[in-house]
Amino acid sequence: MQKLNLDKDLNEVLEMFPKLKLFETDKQKSVCGEIDIFDAAGNYVDSFTIKVTVPRNYPHGFPLLFETANKFEHIPDRHINEGGSCCVCSLQESDLIRQKGIIIKDFFLRYVIPYLANQLYFDSEEEWANGDYEHGVEGILQFYQELFEMETIEEVINLLFFFNTQKMNRNDDCFCGKKEKLKRCHLQTYTIIKDLSKRRIEYDILALKWLFKKQLKLKNS
Repeated sequence: MQKLNLDKDLNEVLEMFPKLKLFETDKQKSVCGEIDIFDAAGNYVDSFTIKVTVPRNYPHGFPLLFETANKFEHIPDRHINEGGSCCVCSLQESDLIRQKGIIIKDFFLRYVIPYLANQLYFDSEEEWANGDYEHGVEGILQFYQELFEMETIEEVINLLFFFNTQKMNRNDDCFCGKKEKLKRCHLQTYTIIKDLSKRRIEYDILALKWLFKKQLKLKNS
């Protein structure tokens, strides 16, 4: 059943983007070829040559996007990961998607097209359409600072440790310190954290502790 659904989903993508073709090996399926980018008015803007690999446990897992023609420089500042894949969202968002699953058409519409359009915007305006985000450990910190509305790395680490060891229910006092029930305060934020994998949170805690020590060392040097 899963294979039938995957074949159906892939055919839908190939119909939507006719310049793409399906490639298959014993281990993995991928969609490769040229994809056109249009503006909001439907006018053609430019094209990219790409490869999208399908996770083996589809629809779970997170597909990977690769820009294969070097149309832009493959460096972190252009949101390219160390392994060459495109950084289309935060590590935490991809962790949530891996668990919940995503059909391949939605991956193209939610991540591939916006990512490529944003690259064109950067070439034109020398800035990202929706602002930039940090890479590596700094990106991890930025994600949680914005999610928790906190400024210091110590606060973020302490709260992540709390979430990693404690569970909350809707009628508990909110973790933010206000005398409000969670259900009336930061329930949406807690839902995001609750759905992150334990492995993701533990890695992020270790990464942020390393960053905190690095910052202390620089401050005291």
